[in-house]
Amino acid sequence: MTVYDKVRPFSLLLGIALTVIGIIFLAAPDRVTEFLAIFVGAVITVIGVFRIITVALGWKTILNRGLLLAFGIIMTGIGVFMLFNPEATIAMVGAIIGILAIMLAIDRFITANRLKKTTNVTPTIISGLIHLAFGMGMIYSAIVVFSIIIVLIGIYLLISGVMFALSALFFQDF
Repeated sequence: MTVYDKVRPFSLLLGIALTVIGIIFLAAPDRVTEFLAIFVGAVITVIGVFRIITVALGWKTILNRGLLLAFGIIMTGIGVFMLFNPEATIAMVGAIIGILAIMLAIDRFITANRLKKTTNVTPTIISGLIHLAFGMGMIYSAIVVFSIIIVLIGIYLLISGVMFALSALFFQDF
């Protein structure tokens, strides 16, 4: 059994999940915006509080405890800020997803380069270009227009999910 055969079911499941999430983003953008603002702010707040508690409990044994404590305090402050400023939260989430999309584009291009002697890499390159376009669009939108971000994320997740599923079923390019 090849590595491809081992990851194929996971890749297909991921593709289906991303497609469903993309549809949800497109169908209910207002609710998604509310959920993301609360969820991301809460997660970052919990991470910050967890870091503060961890440093406090291991104060005598943890190296760089001052830096780690500062990190925890900063994370907690950012999380609380995000909870009470949903527009800023959505802008940050859009930018982070945009960066992730660009990183996935780079992965696709590296994969295409690696596989160019053994298989047709056109679908991989097209996938990379789509990731790159959406990543740049989301980062631009995050800076300029908050309301477009949710729709862009939904479209990106929908297309990304379909691309994952197609890769798992037909292209074998991961």
